[in-house]
Amino acid sequence: MKSYSALVWLLMLLFAPASAYAQEVRAVHVGNPQNAAALGKQVQQAYQNGARMIMINPGIYHLPAIGQATFNLSGWKNATISAYHVTLIMRVKNAGNCFELAHCRNVRIEGPLISQSQVTFYQGRVISAGKDKSGDYYCVWRPDTGYPFPAINAKTFPRGFDVVNGRTRHLRIGSGDIWAATVVAAGPRAFRLTFRIPHAEFKVGDYLVARYGNAFQKVRLDNSRHCTLKDITMMRNGFAPIFENAGGANRIIACRWVLGPRPPGASAAPVVTNQADGFHCVNAYPGPDIEDCVMHGVFLDDCIAIHGEFQTVVRATGRIITVKDNRSAYLRVGQPIQIANRHGFFANTKVLAIHRFKITSAAQVAQYNSVAFKPRAGRKPRQLTIGDTLSLVTLAQNLTVPVGSYVTNPLRCGSGYKILDCRIGDTRSRGMLLKGSDGLVLGNVIRGCGMAGISIGPEAWWREAGYCDHVMVENNKLIRDGKAGVGGYFAAVYVHGDGAIGNADITIRNNRFVSNYAGDIYIQWSKNCTIENNAMTGPEKPAFSGEQPQASIVIKNSHAIAVGGNHVTNPDQYAKPLIDR
Repeated sequence: MKSYSALVWLLMLLFAPASAYAQEVRAVHVGNPQNAAALGKQVQQAYQNGARMIMINPGIYHLPAIGQATFNLSGWKNATISAYHVTLIMRVKNAGNCFELAHCRNVRIEGPLISQSQVTFYQGRVISAGKDKSGDYYCVWRPDTGYPFPAINAKTFPRGFDVVNGRTRHLRIGSGDIWAATVVAAGPRAFRLTFRIPHAEFKVGDYLVARYGNAFQKVRLDNSRHCTLKDITMMRNGFAPIFENAGGANRIIACRWVLGPRPPGASAAPVVTNQADGFHCVNAYPGPDIEDCVMHGVFLDDCIAIHGEFQTVVRATGRIITVKDNRSAYLRVGQPIQIANRHGFFANTKVLAIHRFKITSAAQVAQYNSVAFKPRAGRKPRQLTIGDTLSLVTLAQNLTVPVGSYVTNPLRCGSGYKILDCRIGDTRSRGMLLKGSDGLVLGNVIRGCGMAGISIGPEAWWREAGYCDHVMVENNKLIRDGKAGVGGYFAAVYVHGDGAIGNADITIRNNRFVSNYAGDIYIQWSKNCTIENNAMTGPEKPAFSGEQPQASIVIKNSHAIAVGGNHVTNPDQYAKPLIDR
C-alpha cells in the first residue's frame, strides 16, 4: 500500500501542470541597495504577481520615510520574505514601522538586520559625585558626544535615569529608575543632578542613560496567526521592536536584540539596546512561541511582556454585569471570563451573551464614572462620556459580582505561550512579565534584571490581565535578578496577584538560582503550587552596606504550596528561616 501511494504521488507530480509547479517553488529576487526607495513596492508587487518566496538581494538599504510601514503585508498568506545578508536602516522621523503584518496567515520573515538612523536614548558619564548639605546625593552628568543632548529648559529633559556600570557596561544592581529632583547647568556640556535616594547608586565613570523620543517598530503583528519571525537582528530599538496585538500561534525563533553601532562622531559605544520592552504581546491566543532568542545590551523596560487587558464592572445584577467597553477585555460568547477584585473576590465562568449599548445622557455619564478603575499612582482613569460604549454581559452562573471588579478573557492573555532556551536580562525591569495561563518557561538564562527575572500574575494598576493557571518554570538559570520590585516585593521569580487568590498550579522546578540579592522565589495570592528540586546559591555579601539578607523562599497570602527537595549551597547568606511562610 505504501509503495502504491508513493507511485501515485510521483505520477501526479510528473503530470502536474508545469506553471502550477513552478509557481509553487520558484523564488523571486527583488531589491537594489542603490534604489532602496523602491524596495517596499517591489516586495508587494512580487506577492501580487503570485510569488510566495520573495528573496531580497543582499546589501544595505537606507529606507525612506514614507509615513507608513515600508513593508505593508496586509492580508498576506502562505508567503516567505527571505532577507539574509540584508541590512534595513529606518528613518526615525516621519517614518512608519518596518514590517507590518495585518490579518496575515502563515507568513514568514527571516534573515534581515533592522536598524535605524538615530539612537533614541540619552547616554552620558558621571564625571563627579557626592552628597550635598541636605543629605541628597548628586552627580555631574556629561552627555556623550554623538548622542542626544537635552536643553535644560525642555519639557523632555530626562528626569528618570538608569545607572550602567562604566567598567562592565551592565546595569548596576538595584539601580532601577532614579529620578532627578533638581537639574542645573554645570558648564557648557554638563548638568548637576540631585537625587533623593537611599543609596548612591552611581559612581564616577558610570553611565547615566534615559529614554529619548521613540522609534518605530521593526516588526508589528496585528491579528495575524501562524506567522514566523526567524533570524532577525534588531538594534537601536525603541518600545517593542517586535509587537504582537491579538492574533496568535506566532513564532519568534533565533532572533537577536543587539547593541547598535557607535553614532557618527561619538567617542563611546552605546550601552542601551532597547529604550523600552524587547518583545510585547497583548491579547494573543494561543500565545507566542519564543525560542533560542538573545537580548544583549541594556533594556530600559521588560525584555518579554505577555498579557491581556482588564475592564471594569460598573453594575451587577444577578447573572448580568455591565462592563466598560469589553473590546479590550476580548469577552466573547461561549468563552471564559475571569472576574476578580482587590478584596478577595475571584471567579471563573463563561459568557452566555453580550449586548453592547452607548451612553446617551449626562446622568449615565455621572452614574458610570462613579466607579473608576483605580489607576497607577500619578495617573488619571479615563472618564466615560456620551457616545462611549458599555456591554451587558450575561454569565453562565449566578454570581454576586462586586461593582468595581475587573474582568478579562483568560484565553486572550497569551494563554499557551512558550519561552524556550533564550538568553535575556540586563534590564532595569523584569526579564519576563507573564500574565497568561498554560505557559512553559524552559531552559532560559535570565541575568541581571533590576526587578524579577520571571514575574507571573496580573497588574491591575496597569490594567494588564490576568491571573495565571498551569504555568511551568523549569530548568532555567536566574543570576543576580530581583533587587528592586513593585510594592516592595523582591525575588528572582515573583508570582503575584492583586488581593485575590487567583493564580493556581504554578510549578517552579529544577531551576538554578545564583546570587539573587533579594531572595529567589516569592509567591503570593496563589494556590496548589509546587516549588521543588531547585538549587539556590546566595550572594557572598549584601548589595549595599547595612542591608539585611533575604529568605530564599517567601510564601504569603497563599495555600496548598508544596515545597520540597530544594538545595541551598550557602544557607548562612540567607535570612532565617530559609522558607518564610
